[in-house]
Parts: sequence; C-alpha cells; structure tokens
Amino acid sequence: MISIAKSDLTVPNTLTCIRIIMAIAAGFFFVQHRHEAIAASLCISASLLDYFDGWYARKFHQTTRLGAHLDPFADKVLICVMFITLSYTLRWRWFSLFVCIILVREVIITGYRIYIRRRSGKFIPASMLGKIKTLIQCIVGGLLLFYIFVYPEKMPTNVGLIFVLMVFTSFVTIDSGLRYLLPTCADGKRRSALERLYQFVLGIRAREV
Repeated sequence: MISIAKSDLTVPNTLTCIRIIMAIAAGFFFVQHRHEAIAASLCISASLLDYFDGWYARKFHQTTRLGAHLDPFADKVLICVMFITLSYTLRWRWFSLFVCIILVREVIITGYRIYIRRRSGKFIPASMLGKIKTLIQCIVGGLLLFYIFVYPEKMPTNVGLIFVLMVFTSFVTIDSGLRYLLPTCADGKRRSALERLYQFVLGIRAREV
C-alpha cells in the first residue's frame, strides 16, 4: 500500500493525476461516440503533459516515490485508451493484433513489477528504453487519433506506412519488456536488442576516437 505524504503533493504529481483524468474522460467520450475530436485532443494533450511533468520534476527536484508509481500508471491508462480506440475504429485485424501485443506487454510488465515489489520490496523504476517506448507509442497513437478524429481530411491513405509504424512500435514495446524479464548476459549487458545496438555503435565510435 502506498501512503501519501505531504511531500507528495507536488506539481508533477498533480499533473500526472490530471493526465489520468484526461485519459479516462477521453475514453468515456470515445465509448459514447460523442465529442471524439475533443477526446482525441485530450489524449494528445495528456501525452504532452507526460513530457512536461517529468521535465518539471527533474528540473525542480520534485521527484517522489508516489510519482514513480503514478507516472507509469498514467502512461498505461493513456496507451490503453488510445490504442483500444484506434483498434475499434480502424477494424483492421492486423492492427488489432499489434494492439493486443502492445497491451499484453503492458499487463505482463505491470504484473511483474507488482510481483517483485510484494516479494522483495524492491521497486523497479522505468528504464530509459521504457520511456522511449512510451514516447513512441504516444507519438504513433496521437498522430493516428489526430488524423482520424481531429483532421480527417488529411488522414493518410497509405496503409503500408501505418503498418510499418505499428511494426516498429510493437518491436520497441516487446524489446523494452524483455529488458525487465530476461537476465543480464554473461558479459554484463542487457538482452535488449536496441540497447545492444546502441552499445555496438558506441563501441565503434570509441575505436574510431
């Protein structure tokens, strides 16, 4: 059980709570098929607030344990609302498959964090790759919501482009999840493919220097 102290009443935590409310309100509008342009705008605004509250917390040293729990929860509520809405709206089977992959990953990692916390009392913070994953999800989901509900006249007709974006998003989502679940390799490096690639590029640059 997470207790709330006076020190938890910070601007970033307040913004995170607002993000949760915005995502839930957007989900309600989408379900009711009312004010869908406003709902899409709420999701996009919540995505932007995600960056701002993190920046504010680091800039003014207002990071808290409550915020470390609330922020990933707010992200998952937003991602669920965005991609479930897109899946229901587009009704493409392949798109729904990618959405299922994304949501299953989020459920598994959330369950894993809860399990570790209850078993050992250790809190697993979001990794940098996890934050990049959320950023990519918000960008892809936000763009699709914008072009479907806010500015449908410019909706991309190239289904192949959307397919590529979803493949990339799903890959990053899965890869960031494996970083939590799989043990560290014998050489001390993580099993994340993207982190391996990053380390490989750094190694090449180091040799060049």
